[in-house]
Amino acid sequence: MLRKLIYLNWSAFMNRLTTFQTFLVAGYIVFLLMLFSNLIGSALVIVFFGQNMIVGQQLSWITPQLHQLIILIFANVLWILHFSFTSTRLLNMEENRKLLAYGYPVKKLSWHLNLMGFFHPLNVIYNFTWVVFLLLQIKHLMYVPVVLAVVLLNYAIIYSIKHRFLKIVEKRFKLIFFSALFVIFGSIQAIAIISRQFEAIVSKYLPSITSLNNYLFYTPGGLLQYSAAGDYNLTTASVIYGFSALLVFLIFRDHFFKTREGLQKPVKEGNIYKRNRLWNFLRKWLGLNAGKFYYYIFSHSYNRLQLLTIALIPAVYIPLLLQLGNNYYSNLLIPTMLAAIPVALLAMGMANMFGYENKEFLLHKQFPLSMEKQLKERFLGIIIVPLMIFYLITTAEILYLPQLGSVIEIYIANTFFFVCFTLVFLWSSFYYYKQVDYSSFSFKHPIISQKVTFMMTFLIFGLGYAVFAPLGSYQNYRLYVMGFLILAISLYLWRNMDVLVLAFEKHIMHRVWADADQ
Repeated sequence: MLRKLIYLNWSAFMNRLTTFQTFLVAGYIVFLLMLFSNLIGSALVIVFFGQNMIVGQQLSWITPQLHQLIILIFANVLWILHFSFTSTRLLNMEENRKLLAYGYPVKKLSWHLNLMGFFHPLNVIYNFTWVVFLLLQIKHLMYVPVVLAVVLLNYAIIYSIKHRFLKIVEKRFKLIFFSALFVIFGSIQAIAIISRQFEAIVSKYLPSITSLNNYLFYTPGGLLQYSAAGDYNLTTASVIYGFSALLVFLIFRDHFFKTREGLQKPVKEGNIYKRNRLWNFLRKWLGLNAGKFYYYIFSHSYNRLQLLTIALIPAVYIPLLLQLGNNYYSNLLIPTMLAAIPVALLAMGMANMFGYENKEFLLHKQFPLSMEKQLKERFLGIIIVPLMIFYLITTAEILYLPQLGSVIEIYIANTFFFVCFTLVFLWSSFYYYKQVDYSSFSFKHPIISQKVTFMMTFLIFGLGYAVFAPLGSYQNYRLYVMGFLILAISLYLWRNMDVLVLAFEKHIMHRVWADADQ
């Protein structure tokens, strides 16, 4: 049955694959290969460079204690990356739920979906890297089962933590959001203070290497590293293996039950929308159609998680890139990340404009207000908030990051970035319509189609390179081209707003009727 399940999901994936998406998939495969080679290569270098005689002669200051510190730091960095990129997505629940009607046993389907999630390429890469990294340091063959069990337990714990964190975000979003921002900006300020008087502070407060190693031993990376490089007897190894195996069984059993529950009893949250002050505020300032739609967006738990991600990623990476100074990569990546913030907000509202109130559109067609006016109000309302944030970010770039370019260069580049994605998301909202779902696994199946998310990720960095990479004397020609395209795209959208109605009738209406029949 597992082979049939893989074949059906693979067939469904291939049937929906377009030529452009095939190109993106090829790029994604190249990215995975580069990631895998970098992780494995780094693990090999970190483990072996301290044991190389030539390195020992040339870098006599690398003592065994210092080498151990480097290994522990790498182990914890690897764990943080693993936590960040572990994929918790199952395959399309709605599609696979249909297999229950064809006699696919729910227990097997639940187990098989979790098994296929475990073999997601990113999960395989990180788990395999852990196995290689730890086995390179192994002291006894009897540690091999322990290492395998501990790596599996590490994946299971990360998977489980991410599940529960997403649930907490749903219920305590404001507290988590502002607490995270407080911690991040506090850390940035601490780094800034330390960097100004680095030598004085480090010499006074930095503990000895031995103390750091003792502290790092109790971190996730340190415990994983100890399972291979520590000194313990057969009895201790048996206890660690047994305890890890028991926890792995219990955690995966919990995953199994949650998947089965999601397949059998999708939790519909029809009462999530309660008219309150936010509803009245948005309706007053954005209009009835756009205000109601924005309220639906802000009320959905997955979008809250997206807002948290949009806030955290730039807050973490941009200060680090600023430490590089006037560097080619920082001058390329910083404006790309800043331009991507309003684009990500635009995607939340615009990449699937019709999936939230899909059945309500059957009533909207009967309103005395024309459908064209309703859709125009929605479209113009959607771009207002990202556009305001776009101009605030652009103004901040001009004031605080003058090294990124002149005023006209920053405005034209950011505007071109924004306008291009407006066109992309307008296209995706008609061709990648997706009914918004409220199930216990809603965070696994984003409101925006994964194909659109996948394409958007590549376009952000591809367009960022085309727009922000320094061109020297050719810079003015690029500004002329971008300025012309901005005017052309804006004029096209303004003069052809009736395209919204035509595209809605052609691509969305029949899907809405099909959803209403379910």
